[in-house]
Amino acid sequence: MASDQNDTKKLRQESAKTDPVTKTLAPSARSARTFMLGIATTGGPRLLAFNVANLLIGRLPDNHLALNHGSVSRRHARISVTNMGVVLEDLGSQNGSTINGKPVKGETPVRPGDVLRIGYVPVYYFGFIRTDDPPTVEQVEGAINLEPSAPPI
Repeated sequence: MASDQNDTKKLRQESAKTDPVTKTLAPSARSARTFMLGIATTGGPRLLAFNVANLLIGRLPDNHLALNHGSVSRRHARISVTNMGVVLEDLGSQNGSTINGKPVKGETPVRPGDVLRIGYVPVYYFGFIRTDDPPTVEQVEGAINLEPSAPPI
């Protein structure tokens, strides 16, 4: 357990070094690209942008993304930005992780439009965003015709 805590502490330090005063990312951590996730919460839908190379997900509050749900393990999964793209890795959780319903084995690529399940919690991956020009909400009155970016069927 001490080894697990040390590994997690080291990962958090490497991936989310922040200035304690401004709470902004330190220059060395800014190299990670910003990606967006969507999560349905009891308070309504949340769109979250993360600028970290290794996003830790779990039930404990010291994870980057703490999901307070019984199906989520204390240290459940990790989303990493690599040279090959974004990957999801299950960290040996009790209830597993899936991408579009398929179990995650090792580092598994994630693409925009994918639905990740962390335990029983759905997390929607939207891909990279530009923080200087973030997505805006469009109010639709009537109908709209879109070409979605979705996994092949």
